[in-house]
Amino acid sequence: MAEFGHLARGVAAILCLLIFHVAPSELDSLAQARISGGTGVCISRERDALLSFKAGLLDPAGRLSSWHGEDCCQWEGVRCSNRTIHVVRLDLRNTHHNDNNSLSLSNDEMSPSLASLQQLRYLDLSWNYFNYTSIPVSIGSLRNLRYLNLSSSHFGGTIPSQLGNLSNLKYLDVSGFYGDLQAVDLAWLSRLSLLSYLDLSQVELHDVRDWVHMVNMLSSLKVLRLSFCNLISSSAVSASSKSNLIHLQVLDLSGNLFSTPLEYNWFWVLTSLKELHLSSCEWHGSIPEELGNMTSLEVIDLSENYIMGLIPSNLQNLCNLKVLQFEYNNIHASIGEFMDRLPRCSWSTIQVLSMRNANMFGKLPIWIGNMTSLIALDANYNMIAGTVPLGVGALGNLTVLDLSYNNLDGVLMKEHFSGLLNLESLDLSYNSLKMDIEPNWVPPFRLKDINFQSCPVGPRFPDWLRWQSDIDFLLLGNTNLDDVIPDWFWVTFSRTSVLDASGNMLRGTLPTNLQHMSAYRIYLGSNNLTGLVPRLPINISRLNLSSNSFSGSLPSDLKAPLLQELLIADNQITGTIPSTICQLTGLRRLDLSGNSLTGDVMQCWKESDNNSSVFSLNSADHFGSSLYSLALSYNDLSGEFPKFLQGASQLKFLDLSYNRFFGTLPKWLPEKMPQLQILRVRSNMFSGHIPDNLTSLDGLRYLDIAHNNISGTIPLSLSNLKAMTHILYSSADDYVFEESIPVITKGQTREYTFKVYRLLVNLDLSCNSLTGQIPEEISFLIMLTNLNLSSNQLIGKIPNQIGDLKQLESLDLSYNELTGEIPSGLSDLTSLSYLNLSYNNLSGAIPSGPQLQTLDRQIDIYIGNLGLCGYPLSKNCSTSTTGAGQSVGHEDADHVVPLYLGMCIGFVVGLWTVFCTMLTRRAWVIAYFQIIDKLYDKVYVRVVIAWARMMKKTCDGAA
Repeated sequence: MAEFGHLARGVAAILCLLIFHVAPSELDSLAQARISGGTGVCISRERDALLSFKAGLLDPAGRLSSWHGEDCCQWEGVRCSNRTIHVVRLDLRNTHHNDNNSLSLSNDEMSPSLASLQQLRYLDLSWNYFNYTSIPVSIGSLRNLRYLNLSSSHFGGTIPSQLGNLSNLKYLDVSGFYGDLQAVDLAWLSRLSLLSYLDLSQVELHDVRDWVHMVNMLSSLKVLRLSFCNLISSSAVSASSKSNLIHLQVLDLSGNLFSTPLEYNWFWVLTSLKELHLSSCEWHGSIPEELGNMTSLEVIDLSENYIMGLIPSNLQNLCNLKVLQFEYNNIHASIGEFMDRLPRCSWSTIQVLSMRNANMFGKLPIWIGNMTSLIALDANYNMIAGTVPLGVGALGNLTVLDLSYNNLDGVLMKEHFSGLLNLESLDLSYNSLKMDIEPNWVPPFRLKDINFQSCPVGPRFPDWLRWQSDIDFLLLGNTNLDDVIPDWFWVTFSRTSVLDASGNMLRGTLPTNLQHMSAYRIYLGSNNLTGLVPRLPINISRLNLSSNSFSGSLPSDLKAPLLQELLIADNQITGTIPSTICQLTGLRRLDLSGNSLTGDVMQCWKESDNNSSVFSLNSADHFGSSLYSLALSYNDLSGEFPKFLQGASQLKFLDLSYNRFFGTLPKWLPEKMPQLQILRVRSNMFSGHIPDNLTSLDGLRYLDIAHNNISGTIPLSLSNLKAMTHILYSSADDYVFEESIPVITKGQTREYTFKVYRLLVNLDLSCNSLTGQIPEEISFLIMLTNLNLSSNQLIGKIPNQIGDLKQLESLDLSYNELTGEIPSGLSDLTSLSYLNLSYNNLSGAIPSGPQLQTLDRQIDIYIGNLGLCGYPLSKNCSTSTTGAGQSVGHEDADHVVPLYLGMCIGFVVGLWTVFCTMLTRRAWVIAYFQIIDKLYDKVYVRVVIAWARMMKKTCDGAA
C-alpha cells in the first residue's frame, strides 16, 4: 500500500505539471512563491538581469526611478506572471515620443542581459534612442516572445536573422526612421509561422528581391506593413502557386518605387483585405476590374501616383467602403461620373472621400447629400465648376469640407450650411463663390478653421462669424471686404491663432492694445486702416501691417519675445525707431520701408568697457543674430552703415536705399554677413571706394550701390562673385525675403515679386564717381540679367568679351567717357531688350545684327556719340572707312588731333622764321619776290592755255 501511495502521489504531481504547464526549472520559483506567501517577489536572477540592463542606459526623465528594491514585479514597465513569478512583460515604450523622455545607451552597445528573461512574452522598447546600435542578437534567444516592438528607437545596421528563432512570435514591429535599419535577406521570416502582424516600414529593403515569396509563406498574417522600404519590385507569386495570405486584412506598400502598371500585381487576389494602402508608389495606368472582387475592402488609398481614368464600373458589391483616397493623380475625368461609379450600397458608409489635385472637372453630383456618414470631403485643386449642391447642407456628420482652388461660382445661402452640425473646417478659397446670408443668421456649427481667401465674401464683414469663437485659423485675405472691422472682432477671435484679412479695403483703427490676443500670426496688410500701431500680442510671431495708413510713432514698448516677422512698410510712421526693438532677438525679418522714420538707425550693440570699436555680440542673444531680411528703404534715416549688422551672420537681404546714410561701405561686410545675397544701398551719401573684398561674397547676386558718391575703380576681382558666374538652383523652400522689391532696370522702376526677383542677377553701380576702365573680368559674370554702369567717369573701350553675357536683358553704359568702337559681340546678346550707350565718345560703325535692330528707341541708344555712324543714325559711314581700311582708320583716329596741332605749330614757326630773316637782309627780299613773280607768270600762262583748249573741245563737240 505504501508503494501504491508513492505512485499515486507521483502521478498527481505529473498531472499538476501537465495541467499548469510548469517546467521543472520553475519548481524553484513556485517554492519561492510559497515561501513568500504569494506576495510576488521576483526571481533574483531576473531582477539582476533588469538591473544590469538599466546600468547600460541613460534615463534623463527618470522613467526607471522605481527600479530598486527586491520586488522587480512592482517596477515601472515590468509585469510578472501571477503563477510562476517570472517576468513575462517588459514595456519601456516612450509614450511621449520625444527625446527628453527617451532612454538611450551609455555604452556602444545594448546589454545582452535581457536574454536571461527566458519567460518573457512581451517586449516593447519603441520610441527610444538607442544610438543607432545594432539590435542585440541575444533577443533571438527569447523563444517565448509573442510580442516584439522595437519601432522608432534608432537601432541601426542589419536586422539580425536570429529573430527567426522566435517561433512563437505573433507581433513584430521593427519599423523606424528611413535608412536606420536594413535587410538583404528575409529568409528568416519563413520560420515565424504564427506571425499575424509584421511591420518593416522604412527598413531599407532595396536589395531584397524575393520579398513577395517570403511574406507569402506567412499564412497567419493579418497585417503587413512595408511602406517606404525602397522596394523596386512587386512581382507576383508564380502561376503554379497561389497566395497563402488568405487571412490578410491590412496591406501597406506605400512609398516604394515600383513604377509599374497598377493592374499587374499579386495583391488583387487578396479578397480578405480590408485596407489597401498603395500611395506614392509611382503606379501608372488604370485601376483594374479585379478591385470589384475585393468585397471586404473598407480603405482604398491610391494617392500620389500616376493613375488615370475612372474607377471600375463593377464595384457594386463593395458595400463596406469607408475611406477612399485618390488625391494627386491624373484621373482626368468628370467628378460627377467618378462619384456615380461609387457603389450605392456604400453611400451611407463612406466617411472620407479625398480627390485633391486629381485633375477632375465637371460638377458635383446633386445626390451628394445621400452620403450621410461622410466626415471629410476634400476635392481642392481641381477644375470643378458650377454651383455647390444644396445637398451638402444635409451632411450632418461632416467635419471637413475643402473645395478650394476650383472654378465654383454661384451664391452660397444658409441652406448650404443648415445641417452641418459637426463642421469644424471649411475651405472654399480661390473660387468665385458669393455669400447671401442675412446678418442675424446663427450657424449650427462651431468652426475651428475657416478659409475664404480670394473668394468675394464682401463687401460687408460677415456678421455670422461673431458666433465662431472657437476658430483657430481665420483666413479672409483678398475677399473684397469694404467695411469697418467690427468691435466684436477682437473679442470673438481673441483666442484665434492665425488672423488674415489682408488685401481688402478694411477701414477704421485697431485697438491700442492687442496684448490680450492669443494670435501668433496677424496679417492685415494692404487695407485702409488708420491710427496708431497697437501694442503687440505677447505671443505674436508674425505681424504684417504694411500698405495701410498707420501714422504716429511706433510703440515705445515692443514686448514680443517670440516675434520673427515685423512688417510695417508703406505707412505714414514718423519718429525714430524705438530702442526696445533691440529686445526682439528672435527677429528674422524686419520691414519698415516706405515710412517717414528719422534719426540714426537702431543702436543695437554693446560697446566694450574701454569704449573701443570692438563690439560684444553674443551669437545667441543679440538683436540681428537671427535676421534673414532687413528693409529700411524710403525713409529719412541717417548715420553710418549700421554697426549692429556685424552680428547679423544670417542676413541674406539688406535694403538701406533712399535714406541719408553716409560714410564708407565697411570692409567687414563679407566676414560678418557671409550669406548676403541681396544688397541695396542706392540713393544715399556713401563715399569712398568699393571694398575689394566685397566680391568675396559667394552668394551675392544682387548688388545695387547706385546714386551715391562712390569713387575709385571697379574691382578687378569680379569673377569671385560666384552667384553671378554660376547657375543658381532654386529650391521649393527658398526663404521669401520680401514679397516684392522695386528694381531699376530697362530704364524704369518695376515692382518684381519674389518668384521673379529671386531669378534676377543684378549689378548696378550707376550715378557715382567711378573712374578707370570697365574690367574685362566683368565678362565672367555670365548670369547677369541687369548691368548698369551709367553716369560715372569710366574711360577706355567697352570690353570685347561683353558678348559672353548671354543672360543679359538690360545694359546701360550711358553718360561716361568710353571710346573706341562698339563691340560686335553685342549683337549676340539674344536676351537683350534694353540698351543705352548714349553720351560717350564712341566712334565707328554701329554693329549690325537682328537682335540690336529689335530694340526700341533706336536713335536714343547711341545719341551723344559724334563719332558713330551707320543705322539707325543718319550719318553714313564713308567707303574709305569700311572693311580693313575702316579698322586701320579707327585705330589711328586717336592720333589725328595731335598731328594737326603739330602741323599748325610748325607752319607758324616756319613762317615767322622766314619773315624775320627777310627783315634783316634786303637782297633776300628782292630775290624772294622775283621768284614769286616768275611762279605767278608760269601758272597764269598754263591756266590760260588749258582754258583755251577746253573751250575748243567744247565747241567741237557741240558742232
